[in-house]
Amino acid sequence: MGIPLSLIIDDDMKTRELASDANVSPPTIDPSRRYATLTFLRGSVVALTIALSTGVLGVLYYIPVVGEWMTKQGIQFTVLRPLHTTFAAVFIFLGGVAVVHRYFEDIAGPMGAGERLRIRLQVILWAIAGLGVFGSLLGGVFSGREYMGFHPIWSIPILLGWMLFAWNFVLHLKSNFLRCPVHISMWTVGVFFFMFTFTEQHYWLLETVYNDPIFDMRIQWKATGTLVGSFNLFVYGSLYYLGCKLSGDESYAHSNLAYALFAVGLLNSFTNFGHHTYHLPQNDAVKWISFVISMTEIILLARVVWDISAMVKKRGPACAGAIELFITAAKWWTCFMLASSIVISIPPLNALIHGTPVIMGHGMGAEIGIDGMVLFATFCWLIKEMLIQRKTDSTIFETPRLRRLVIGLNIGVALLVGWLTFAGTIIGVWRYDDLAPPLWLSNSNPYLMVFFGAIAAWYLANLLVTWLRLLFPGRRLQQDPGDHPAET
Repeated sequence: MGIPLSLIIDDDMKTRELASDANVSPPTIDPSRRYATLTFLRGSVVALTIALSTGVLGVLYYIPVVGEWMTKQGIQFTVLRPLHTTFAAVFIFLGGVAVVHRYFEDIAGPMGAGERLRIRLQVILWAIAGLGVFGSLLGGVFSGREYMGFHPIWSIPILLGWMLFAWNFVLHLKSNFLRCPVHISMWTVGVFFFMFTFTEQHYWLLETVYNDPIFDMRIQWKATGTLVGSFNLFVYGSLYYLGCKLSGDESYAHSNLAYALFAVGLLNSFTNFGHHTYHLPQNDAVKWISFVISMTEIILLARVVWDISAMVKKRGPACAGAIELFITAAKWWTCFMLASSIVISIPPLNALIHGTPVIMGHGMGAEIGIDGMVLFATFCWLIKEMLIQRKTDSTIFETPRLRRLVIGLNIGVALLVGWLTFAGTIIGVWRYDDLAPPLWLSNSNPYLMVFFGAIAAWYLANLLVTWLRLLFPGRRLQQDPGDHPAET
């Protein structure tokens, strides 16, 4: 599952200080660096829009009548699902890359010609890959891989673009790297971890792997688990960075506790795939290692409970803004998903729920509840900072409407994940006794999934509209020379 870094952010962070700084002359920012941050942020929000749209259409397939009608219209679930999962992963990676480029604004001077060229090539390569993946999946060209359902030819520009990103990243590492805050360490590991696990995702192209389905499944689940671990490093590093920027204090990011949590989470990133492969013929030592290390997350769970108790006692601001609400939501989701991940790592319980909607709910809770809430908080901060830089109104994220959207989104996602967990558990127990799911569950499950999913989708869609309007404001954007494409 990874490191629950959302637990480190105190509720009394002074988010509103950013708004009060609107009348203060902002520091000079290299226009090229600001536009790079904005470009990747825009790409992340667009990817999330695609993931949401295809996810909404996909869940409608669970209603038999609607699914039959969509099939007749040529809208296939086999197309919608890989589009949804692929662009959900793209949203997370691009969001993390945007935050890293915002960090470059802090530490680096004006962008040189070489770095500018590499960023330009990186954007072009990823744009080609994005269009190729979208078009090929719509055309019915699949690989059948989880998170990598597209034709592997499009992996080439993805990996080349990532290498260019890694090149720029390494150039900005300081000589005192060993004494840097923990988010820099996370991003550094994440940059190279991604290239390793992304390459591993393509081992199925080797004939010896492809001709051995069991071996292929072991590698695919292992590579998928570490791929999730690599983007978790970007998400949680982003949260540490956001916490430091909001509080103005990097002391926690330099603490032994922060690095201890990083080490435990990184170890889990290499082994937590095991609860997906218990059912495969495999060396028992691998299964035991995976199980024992997964149980170390109890340490992190204890820390979550401790921080939540402190949070309740402190009772943050009476009218928290969207940034604080997203961070608080991430804390609660971290607690719930850690408990869930520990449960599904216990082999007898794993046998009951594997292949049921519980796994779907767990995946959604982790990606939306933790990764999503962290990145949403970061997006709000990044956009708000850009509004302040332009000396325009930046209070939109403190409005009652935005607070209602954040709360409504979390309620919708909680209802959906809760229902999937409940329904999947019932299905698993009945399956254990060689029984079909109860009729009342079979009849109600599709409609409740759509209903709860629609609640979450409506609130998220409204948030996306808000972000898209601020990120793509037309010609008004050119008021800031740092946002002109020619600069990069």
